Amino acid sequence: MEDFSAISTFVRVVEAKSFAAAAGQLGMTPSGVSRAVTRLETQLGARLLFRSTRSLRLTDDGAAFHARCKEILADLAEATEALNYANSKPTGKLRVGISLSVGRAAVIPRLTEFEQRYPDIRLELSMSDSPKDLNGEGLDCAILVGQLEDSSLIARKIGYLRNVVCASPEYLRKYGAPRSIEDLKDHRCINYVYPNGRPRQWQFDTPGGPLEVDIDAHMLINDGESVLQAVAAGLGITQVPRMLAACMLDKGMLELVMTDTASTGKPVWIVYPQKKHLSARVQAFIEWVRELFDRTNQCTVDTPRASRAPMAQHAEELAA
Repeated sequence: MEDFSAISTFVRVVEAKSFAAAAGQLGMTPSGVSRAVTRLETQLGARLLFRSTRSLRLTDDGAAFHARCKEILADLAEATEALNYANSKPTGKLRVGISLSVGRAAVIPRLTEFEQRYPDIRLELSMSDSPKDLNGEGLDCAILVGQLEDSSLIARKIGYLRNVVCASPEYLRKYGAPRSIEDLKDHRCINYVYPNGRPRQWQFDTPGGPLEVDIDAHMLINDGESVLQAVAAGLGITQVPRMLAACMLDKGMLELVMTDTASTGKPVWIVYPQKKHLSARVQAFIEWVRELFDRTNQCTVDTPRASRAPMAQHAEELAA
């Protein structure tokens, strides 16, 4: 088999649906394109296209060969992009699936950082709490929270949704800060309630191990963002993933309490289809979002940005 030029020409003909259109895209003559495809058919010993004066149609062998060639050429492009990743700027469109809460509270407020670091990536976020179908939705990757179902996707752990207790400065001035789990019963707690009506259990890491506590809440709200807004307004105290409250904490709208009991929380994953090579765009997003989780999950808010924990050096990767 000769080089990839004939295969690339064949794929372009199929996608352009004519020799003339493919020739214009490739900077060749229509007769040159036709000869390249004929030469490829001769080498393969199989007819790939039914030709007529008005249309082209793939044979059964041609359809199977075309599908495989598209995968090979895509892998080749990604391999080249990955090889040049360290020496070039990632470019192109990147489609990412992400849950509403993580997207609104944690990712979008910090996208300026991503834009400044990778100005040539055109990011498209698909935000929904529905299950992600990467292939069906045309997504390059997705951020998922919790335990993963078995699938053909590759999953890389990027952090945890570390749970912390927080309240507004106004609330703490008025009611004081709880110092233990037992103290919470004397405070006006605001809690998230699931669609099935079940209030969220608060989770704590204690010397005796992880502990889940049913909270007698003063207020229940079925929207996580609204819970944070109520707490910032001084209406009560809550437990929330540290990353989702990061912006309000950084602005001084909320303060952390009981930091010695902060729980590890649910794992957060970035998942993507099984491929031999990750594109530079996906690699860049993974690096950035892992750094974001590492930085915003710290339990102190007065630590200078430059001294916070650096991006982790190794990824935990598995075939889910």
